[in-house]
Formats: sequence, C-alpha cells, structure tokens
Amino acid sequence: MMNRRQFLATPAAAAAQSTPRWNLLMITHDQQRADCLGYYGNRVIRTPNIDRLASQGIRFDQHYVQTPQCVPSRVSLATGRYPHVHRTPTNLYRLPESERSLARILNEQGYHTATVGELPFAPRHYLGGFQELVASGREHEAILEKHGWRGAGIPPENRRRLEEFERLSRERFQASAVPWPEELDETAVFADHARGFLRRNRQRPFFLHVNLRRPHHPFDPPAPFDRMYEGASFPASHSRAGEMNNKPPGHNKALHSSVGFDLTKMSAKDLGRVKSFYYGMISLNDKYVGQILDELKSQGLDERTVVVFNADHGEMLGDHGLLFKGGYMYDEVLHTPLVIRAPGKVKAGAVNRALTEEIDVLPTVLELLNVPAHKGIQGQSLLRGEGRPAVFAEFPTIRTARTSEWKIVHYQRAKLGELYDLKNDPHELHNLWDDAGYQRRRAEMQSLLCDWLASSADPLLAPVQDA
Repeated sequence: MMNRRQFLATPAAAAAQSTPRWNLLMITHDQQRADCLGYYGNRVIRTPNIDRLASQGIRFDQHYVQTPQCVPSRVSLATGRYPHVHRTPTNLYRLPESERSLARILNEQGYHTATVGELPFAPRHYLGGFQELVASGREHEAILEKHGWRGAGIPPENRRRLEEFERLSRERFQASAVPWPEELDETAVFADHARGFLRRNRQRPFFLHVNLRRPHHPFDPPAPFDRMYEGASFPASHSRAGEMNNKPPGHNKALHSSVGFDLTKMSAKDLGRVKSFYYGMISLNDKYVGQILDELKSQGLDERTVVVFNADHGEMLGDHGLLFKGGYMYDEVLHTPLVIRAPGKVKAGAVNRALTEEIDVLPTVLELLNVPAHKGIQGQSLLRGEGRPAVFAEFPTIRTARTSEWKIVHYQRAKLGELYDLKNDPHELHNLWDDAGYQRRRAEMQSLLCDWLASSADPLLAPVQDA
C-alpha cells in the first residue's frame, strides 16, 4: 500500500492537483415568491434568464425557508442550522461569531469569499465571514449623488421628481417607480460589480454571493420595468370574506397596519399596480442575472462553477388581503425558489418536487464542492433526492410544521392556532384549529412539531457522558 508521499508523486495525483477547483456563485433575491417565475408556471412574468438557469440545473419546487424574515433566514442559509439553534431569531440580531458560516468554511478551504449588493445579512451591517465586500448600498448612493439624485447638490428638476416619487410611494402602498434611469439603478450597479469580480478572480477558487434587494418592498422599479406589466392579467390573489374571524389577532392587525398602511383600503387598482411593479422588479433582476451568467461563461468559468439561485423569503402580494411580510406562516412568505446548476454533477432540467428546507442548501453546496461538512450542520444534502416528510419554520413565539397535506402553526401561550388541510385548501383560507372534526389531526400535527423541537437541539452541544 502506498503512503501519502508516494501517492502524491503519481501521475494521477499530479493531474488531480492541476484540476481547477470548483467555484460557487450564489444569487439571492430578497422577498421572491416561488410562483412569480416563468419556469414555475407563471405565464405572465418574463424571466428568461432564470428560466434558462433552471433548464440547465435542478429546480426544487417545494422549497421552504426557516423564517419569513431576512436575517434569520439568511443565517439559516449560511449555517445550515435552524434559527433556535443559530440564535438569530429576528432582524434585530446578527450571526454569532461562534457560528461557522458558509463563507467561513470556504475561507478555511482557501477560497476567496466576497459579497456584492445588499449586505448578506441585511439589515444588519455585518459580513459574517466574507473576506471582501465588493460593493453595497454605500457605493450605489455615491453613484446617485454623483449624478444629482442624492446629497446637497440635487438639481431642481431632480428634486421635484424625487418628491413626486416619495409622495406616490406614500399614497400607493409603496408602489412608485424610481425617477433615475435604469443604468443608475442598484440592480444594474451591483451586477456590474459582480461581473468585474468574476473577471478579476477567474484564476482562483471563489465564492461570490450576489444579493439583490429587489423584489423587496418598496415596489420601485426604474423605467421601462415600471410599465412592463401595465394592464396585465395577473394570477388572482387568494382570500375570502370573513377569513380572519377565526385566525390569530395578529393577522387582522396586519390587515389594518402593515408598514404604516391600512391594507383594507387597498383597491383592486392599487393591488394591480403593486403586482405590476413587483413583477417589474423581478424582470429587472432577471436581465442582470443574465448578464452575470453570461460573464461567467465568457470567462470560461461556467463549467466549473456551482450556481445557486434562491431567496430569503417571499411576499404576500395581496393573498389574504396582505402585502409585504410579517409574523405569519403562510406559504406565500415561506415557499421560495431554489435552483442549483453544476454541469456534470447535477442533471440538467431535473425537477425535484419533494419537500426541502433552506438549511439543506449548505450541505448540498459543500458536497458539490467536495468540502467536508461539520457535525453542527442540521440540513441534509439534496443530492440524495430523498426530500423530507415535513418542513419547519419559526419566529420567536411561533412554530410551524408543514407536510405535503397539512400545516399547523402554534403560537406560544395562545389559545388560538392554525391548522390547514392543504390538499383541499391549498391557499390556507379555512382555519380548522377549533373544528371538532379535526382534533385528532391537530393532535398529530402538534406531536410532529414537538418531536421536531425535541430532536433539533444543537448537535454541537451533545451531553457529556460521565466515565
């Protein structure tokens, strides 16, 4: 048997060492619903570049995030751990230094790790292990100031247009097109920086995380994307009269006050405008995602780069009468897109319809990069194709379990919860929590939720057996 020194001297070892390592490009949309993409079956929206990516990789059509808010969801993505384990329950907290993020893991493997766009754990000003911040909101603000859209020297006409933009945003549920041209918009600026990074770093292994703020509210695409879907027939929003009567009080409160708006006053025209601008932001992103992917190919990197497209959470977009996001666990805010492309490693055009979770992305990426996973990771590699019998989500006082047919939402120390028969009520319009005919099912789902909480303790904090 050869020892390690003898093996390293063989031609096979020399060839292995000369083979370039695989890179990782992750593109994350903020507040992107799964059903607002062409490849998912939406016949109105135009997303040719993301659709092309999906056709070249594997798409996971039943993918769910761990929480309906930015920071805790992104920390679960970065660590492969549930929020109650990584200790970042809301946007008010940041990833603890003790947590091994994907950036930190790949730093140890000799990768150059970088992020561009919205800060990776926004709104926290924290990099979580990334070695380089290529560009963020600060650079975009400097560009706007240079061109007379920010700062003290704003020309009168620009100031008038900015004031009009802000007035319409207040009146139209934050649906107001930004007044500056597309080339000055943040998505275009960040995509340009991402392309520059790819050109500069093509000779060394890298992990680049592109974080696009859109389609997060405010709904503010630049022209011509503000008019791209004007007058379109959008998929209907799902709600029913009296729906909130037996739902937790927070849902009805959100109807009357979300981001400062009384959503009960939102007209059909208002909602149509919001949808039009939301779709426009997604198509704007798609254009520049295409440019980033084209740059990857032009640099000869696409055949040895794992590309991940995902989102941190979704958007209500009128379902249940709601907009934005909040402390509720509807599929609209938990069900998000996930596409992974890795030529020769992942079958092109494959569709996985099993239940998957955001914590599963990290171990999948590590396996594709041939990087060992540590024992603290709670996700499972998606390359095995098994999926999960149930997925889970949480907020500080809310816990959710979802199977392919049922969903339960438990509120801490509250008398009322939520139970949905997803097979017969896929849009979660009829809460069966107090229905006498479903008490056995409620108990079964409560048991499932309890089992998850009991079994999902931090694997790094195992008990120490006494000798």
